[in-house]
Amino acid sequence: MAETNPDKAPEVIFLPWEKRDRLDSLIERSAFPSSISKGEYLAIKMHFGERGGDGHVKPEFIRPFIRAAKSKKAKPFLTDTCTIYHGPRNNAVEHLMVAAEHGFSLNRLQIPVIIADGLLGDEHREIPIPGKHFSKVKIATGITNADRMLVISHFKGHVLTGFGGAIKNIGMGCGSRKGKFEMHSSAAPKVTSQKCVGCGMCIPTCAQSALKLSDGKIELDKKLCAGCGECIIACHTAALSITWNEETKNVQERIVEYALGAVKDIPAYYFNFVCHITPNCDCTGIREKPIAADVGILASEDPVAIDAASLELVVQNSGDVFKKAHPELDCSLQLEYAKKIGLGSRKYKLVEL
Repeated sequence: MAETNPDKAPEVIFLPWEKRDRLDSLIERSAFPSSISKGEYLAIKMHFGERGGDGHVKPEFIRPFIRAAKSKKAKPFLTDTCTIYHGPRNNAVEHLMVAAEHGFSLNRLQIPVIIADGLLGDEHREIPIPGKHFSKVKIATGITNADRMLVISHFKGHVLTGFGGAIKNIGMGCGSRKGKFEMHSSAAPKVTSQKCVGCGMCIPTCAQSALKLSDGKIELDKKLCAGCGECIIACHTAALSITWNEETKNVQERIVEYALGAVKDIPAYYFNFVCHITPNCDCTGIREKPIAADVGILASEDPVAIDAASLELVVQNSGDVFKKAHPELDCSLQLEYAKKIGLGSRKYKLVEL
């Protein structure tokens, strides 16, 4: 666990969920408004939700951030990147349609929505980093061309990393489609044929056509697999699963290295919405039941500290729900590796409003 009151630790401001109507006060108390300059392009990085899902941060919570940005005469825009799995968000046209369906549109919020890596997810800039896995990472040009980034994350579980928060939002979320392939490339699922009932529900989730039925059982071509994990979520018999090993450790480290590249040349501030905490990420496109009680909204200049605080508050309130949901994963690895490569601090000072 992180140290909650160390000296010289980054501040994490905490607004309990029952006080969420005071979000404006949290924003005002944070360093975010004072960091904004007139005329600068502010990328508000978030997840617009998948069609059929409902866990994403809702538009009504985004309005106060937009007001704060406009009060400083900045030029804010909402943004996310294309996915690598089959679905409407793997291209900008359909991604924008899903965003609009969920209330994220120029008409609704009075700021534009821009898919940061372009029409087909192939627009990126290579950012050099001192990583173990990468010397350069492919960050979407809509992010790299901005002057500043506001990162708004829904804190929840994840099939490959245990939990997903600010680090995953800027790591996986700011990479182009080629970047996402690089991050996922070593995480092919394990196939247990005895558990397969031959339903084929996993097959349409695979963008790489790596899955097929043979004699009523699923077969996986590991050479084609991108390791995105969508088939694991679709499988209801555990015939497809992630086994904790060196490969999934590498996925967490790769995401952290992409996060480092995403904020290398652009200042960022972070807000985590620790509510409607589901076992899987908002990409699933299904309405999952929460596995933990709502906690609140957190704010910090440090992406590692805010994720460490979010995780600890969830565990304090509801137990180690992410370990129960994904027992094969050690979600602390992303925090420790992020600290190691200089992305941020696992230590933090929690200040409750």
